[in-house]
Amino acid sequence: MSEAGSIKMWVLAFVVLAGIGFGTLVGVGCAIGANSCPFVKHKPVTTTDGRTLYLTYCAACHGINGEGLNGRPALRSGDASTLTLAQLESKISKGRPFFGMPAWSTKLNGPLSDAQIAAVAQYVISLRTKS
Repeated sequence: MSEAGSIKMWVLAFVVLAGIGFGTLVGVGCAIGANSCPFVKHKPVTTTDGRTLYLTYCAACHGINGEGLNGRPALRSGDASTLTLAQLESKISKGRPFFGMPAWSTKLNGPLSDAQIAAVAQYVISLRTKS
């Protein structure tokens, strides 16, 4: 086999293995609930306590106090801290799929009702005033 053919084989092997690895990560993430997966039925959530919902669904990325984690945006400062209640509700409901934030609305296959989204948005606003 020529050197060019050998390189093509290594590139092909890399692409295949990377695809398998990525697929495995997504599958495991879905299985443990780390990803929002469209083919997974969410367990019904009945609480409308904004803090409980925030800690359950948001704190892993945005931090317990809204400080932001692992490159995810802080909610107490920066652009997110200037969003109105309606804007927050819209972002929570629709998510930002290309930036890793899933849609949380039951209308978009998420686990949260409109009332729960409103409660989370109110809680996020309350984080702005805490020191």
